[in-house]
Amino acid sequence: MVKYKTAIFAILIIFFLGFSYYPTLFELSQKGKLAGKGRDFILEHNYYWPDFNLYLSKIKQGYEGRLLVVEKYTSEPHRGSLIQIFYLGLGAIGQLLNISPNYAYQLGRFILSFLLILMIILLARKLFGNSAFMILAFVTTVVSGSFPRLVNTADGLKIVRFMEWWSNIDSLQRLTFIPHIIFGQVISFFLLYHLAMTGKRLSGKQLLFYALLGNLAGLVFPPSLITLNGIILCLMLFKLLKKKPVATYWHIFVISSSFSLVYLFLTTNVMPWSALVEFHRTHPMMIPFKDYVLGTGPVIFLGFFGSLAAVIYRDRRFYPLILWVAVTFLFAALFSLVREQSPLRFTQTGLFIPLGLLTSYFFHRLWQFFRTNNSRSLLIAGLTLYLLANLYIMYNSLKWQISFITQRVNADYPAVPYPPQTMYPLSSWMEAISWLEKNTDHNSVVLAGATAANFIPAYAGNFVYFGQSNTVDYNFKQKQMEKFFKGNMSASEAQIFLRNGRIKYVFFGIQEKELLGERQLEEIYPFLITVFKNSTVTIYRF
Repeated sequence: MVKYKTAIFAILIIFFLGFSYYPTLFELSQKGKLAGKGRDFILEHNYYWPDFNLYLSKIKQGYEGRLLVVEKYTSEPHRGSLIQIFYLGLGAIGQLLNISPNYAYQLGRFILSFLLILMIILLARKLFGNSAFMILAFVTTVVSGSFPRLVNTADGLKIVRFMEWWSNIDSLQRLTFIPHIIFGQVISFFLLYHLAMTGKRLSGKQLLFYALLGNLAGLVFPPSLITLNGIILCLMLFKLLKKKPVATYWHIFVISSSFSLVYLFLTTNVMPWSALVEFHRTHPMMIPFKDYVLGTGPVIFLGFFGSLAAVIYRDRRFYPLILWVAVTFLFAALFSLVREQSPLRFTQTGLFIPLGLLTSYFFHRLWQFFRTNNSRSLLIAGLTLYLLANLYIMYNSLKWQISFITQRVNADYPAVPYPPQTMYPLSSWMEAISWLEKNTDHNSVVLAGATAANFIPAYAGNFVYFGQSNTVDYNFKQKQMEKFFKGNMSASEAQIFLRNGRIKYVFFGIQEKELLGERQLEEIYPFLITVFKNSTVTIYRF
């Protein structure tokens, strides 16, 4: 790669990573500016879902020196597993570097985002060589996003994205998204490149290395490996139909990398790991097709035209990318019928990458088709307008994120929110969680309301009876938790409930008091012993 292109890519990498990471940096700059003076600043991510603390609880287990992951959002005794081992590894790295679990998460996010961008550059270089179209392909892939949506607000018309609640298709947020999802994208595209795009023979050591990476991808983010293996199987089928020899390493890779998927299948049939699959069965995230197409943006149509061009011109370099798009939607359709995984999860495999590269190929073919200066000038104008429009959508996403963070910084009501990450926690509330961390056995189970139970495994390290979708018998336990805190159990019923749930401590804070009303919990359940009390929280031992 010539030097000036290296410099251009260096500038682009810094720009796009900085652009995507800016909301996090902005939030850090607000650390001493919280309107609620009795609140603690905590750096979090992806605030709109109650999953951040789930990841943090696994990272914390890495700090504790665990070799296998346990599910701290449920109270049943169980053995550890390799599920979400990625975050346990992040925790081990964080402990080695002596940084907090929150910053270990951010470190993983930043490093993997950088690797994702390098992966896009590698693919662009493979497909377009060292031409200027390589730069265009990279920029097009990174910026392509939603169609603009006009909404009426009190301040007038505003341009926003479609499907804003699904941050994974936001062209700004997806670059520095949730670490395990980016990990799956990086590994699966790296493997696609080496297994299906270079045409080189693989040595035994290389194949072993790729099989290990495939199993890691399967453990960390299964849809990535399922999609990759689906593509390889399709390529094998095409070879067989044409009566051409099929590469042996494809057979070996698909079989050997599938060990992780078999392991997940067997493990998720055992409690508590079965809870997540059961939750997806009962709460599947379906693909709202119209909104998804509009949210993905013009690139979904331009990528289709690029696919047609590749087929018409028999440009086999792009076939794996075409298959990536086709297999993604095939599995999304399959899991719409077979409720073992949410169909929308398959759109998190980095679909924007093949769509962006196929769109760039379409532009490349148009450039070759247009021969006159005037027609090429019009094409350049159209490309410039397309890229600027997408950059504007990214800028609007940035403004929206900054606005949300600003509101979060200024928020002081309600005292304890749900979803958990929508506000910074009360200092006195966090003091109680800190007491649990320092004064209790982390294998003990705590009963708490929705928000406290979401925080406790992440910051105290205890197990909780109920607290997240990974909780076994989630709906039943939620009702039992509410029944207890509403005081609707007799003393004997409560004792049986606590004993059966293996509950050692009861966290009684603002959210829990709202369920009980004006009464005192120790009057209803006199067997509870107060072990901690401040202005916000009382912790009882059973």
